[in-house]
Amino acid sequence: MDVRIQTGWDNDPAGRIRNLSLAPNAKNSLFPLFEAVMNSIHAVEDRFGKDNLSKGEVTIELHRTESGEMEGFTISDNGIGFNESNLESFRRMDSRAKEKIGGKGVGRLVWLKVLDEVRIQSVYDDGSIGRSISFDFKVSNPTDNLTLAPADQSTPGSIIQLTPYKRDYALHIPKKASTITNRLLAHFISYFINISHPKITVCDVDAEIDLFEAFSESVERDADYRFTLSASGGSEDFVCHCFLLPKAISDDERSTNALYLGANGRAVKRFDMDGVIGLKAIDSKFAFLGYIESAALDESVNDTRTDFSLSEDEIESIVDQAKERVKEFLAPELAEIREKQTGIVSALRIEHPRFLSIQGTDAEVAETLHYGTNRKEDIFVEMSRQSLRQYERRKNAFKRSIEKKLPDVEAKAKEYVAELKQESVSSLAEYVMKRKLVLDVFEESLKFKPNTDQDSEYEDVLHDIICPLKSTSSDLDYDDHNLWIVDDRLAFYSYFNSDTRMEKQVSDPTHPKDRPDVSIFDLGLGFENEDKSSPITIVEFKRPKIDNYTLEKNPITQVRKYVEDMRKSGEAIKYDGTPIRSIEETTPFMCHIIADITPKLRDVMKALGNFHRKAGSNTYYSWDASYSIFIEVSSFKDVLESAKSRNRAFFERIGISV
Repeated sequence: MDVRIQTGWDNDPAGRIRNLSLAPNAKNSLFPLFEAVMNSIHAVEDRFGKDNLSKGEVTIELHRTESGEMEGFTISDNGIGFNESNLESFRRMDSRAKEKIGGKGVGRLVWLKVLDEVRIQSVYDDGSIGRSISFDFKVSNPTDNLTLAPADQSTPGSIIQLTPYKRDYALHIPKKASTITNRLLAHFISYFINISHPKITVCDVDAEIDLFEAFSESVERDADYRFTLSASGGSEDFVCHCFLLPKAISDDERSTNALYLGANGRAVKRFDMDGVIGLKAIDSKFAFLGYIESAALDESVNDTRTDFSLSEDEIESIVDQAKERVKEFLAPELAEIREKQTGIVSALRIEHPRFLSIQGTDAEVAETLHYGTNRKEDIFVEMSRQSLRQYERRKNAFKRSIEKKLPDVEAKAKEYVAELKQESVSSLAEYVMKRKLVLDVFEESLKFKPNTDQDSEYEDVLHDIICPLKSTSSDLDYDDHNLWIVDDRLAFYSYFNSDTRMEKQVSDPTHPKDRPDVSIFDLGLGFENEDKSSPITIVEFKRPKIDNYTLEKNPITQVRKYVEDMRKSGEAIKYDGTPIRSIEETTPFMCHIIADITPKLRDVMKALGNFHRKAGSNTYYSWDASYSIFIEVSSFKDVLESAKSRNRAFFERIGISV
């Protein structure tokens, strides 16, 4: 039989291949393999028919360098082979031979984007005898080194050698056969849901993996969901195939949950589902994999099968509908997420009572959260948004009623006031709760038994709970400290210093390096004034259990020294030197000394002043007329018990025990 073969391109391919968008990366490195496997599946369909795909066989051999690095693949099949019509189509740019099954006629060009050449060998039946054909697929000539001869065997089939890759692409080929297998599974998911399918095997140096066996054995459960949408100018039917599979099955090596839009049996576009379902791994070992197919997607896929010509709104509508089916499929797993979110909402409402103003039960509030919102911090932020939005809605509704003189203005006013009241009560409850938590921490700190080397650190810890070290009111807001533990009046200051050198507190001090633990120059938040009779407060902490006081070295003498230095200076200043207020000889000082009342400290108090003991406590006080100082000496335990007593009514009112 006289066989005439035309060789050479019908047109110039170099520019076409150069313009293909396929950057070297882990995802694109497998596109040539996907294309070759897809061609093999089509060849099997052409030979045996779609209903007899199980007669087909496709083998993927992995090629490695001597060092074990991946460098390419060989794909062989028992399909129909490269007969004359297939070869003519192969030579033709943008061939329409596979148009009915989604072929764009450009897939094989991806091979020449990733490789310099591809060796092709095939056997086909020309109707009378078997023929063998081989050639090198190159940019310069699609059928270079073509040979055609009678076949030594009668079984049709083809061998495609995609090796070696260009280095830039070879570096991105997954190293493990299992990873390549998983990405093949993900890419050809549509074939795996059919009862009839070709046998596809991945062969490595020391492993042989049957893809379909791996798939069928790994499916935990599956289901199909159908829906109809408007797309491509008409009503289109879609099918969403849902699978619960080992988490390693993904189209990349991150092993995340994914939803694919497919066309003509191939995955085209991937959408991450981690944020939708809120899980990286289901039950720590499974991942969700979904595949959407439709005639509308088949008709709108682009040349390289990387996107669709549908509008962004149409794609978004398809994915949104699919997401609802995904949630239905994963209802058991999503119920666990909701349960976890409900628990966090409940805990946040206990810790932050202001969230009680958000309408709904804990479970109802959790239902408004995105499935991916699982961290406590993220849920806190979302609940804060909800609280603000709820308040703004009520306020705006009230304003609109007034502006439009609507008949329901009185009802809106009552609703708005009720919202304000509820918000205020919730905020107050949260503030009270925070005080209780601070006192709990303070009490636990008192139980600590320091080593000798840790004594100073222990004092710093207790100091830091009441007021952060080395700070001023320029660094902290009024609710960032806990001076109220010592005296509730200290919660509302105008300016304070904590563990700050005297030279940063007053002008020209005699002892500039001295550091009063805490000094407060004005009471009354936001009411700075020139009233010289307004008291200045000093708080001094001493290490618990210390009992080495003398008449020369003790906290009473220490605070007297601070007061004398401040009076001599005559002016209190901010850290930057800006004057705050004048300090006169008659300016009163209130000094709180917090220290364990030890025998030696009692001796010092007897020697230095007329100290009186408060009834029912271990706190002593004295008016030091010679220095115009009121001094109060309290143990850490008494400070704690006093703070508890002052706040007990508030704690009980919101239902927490002291």
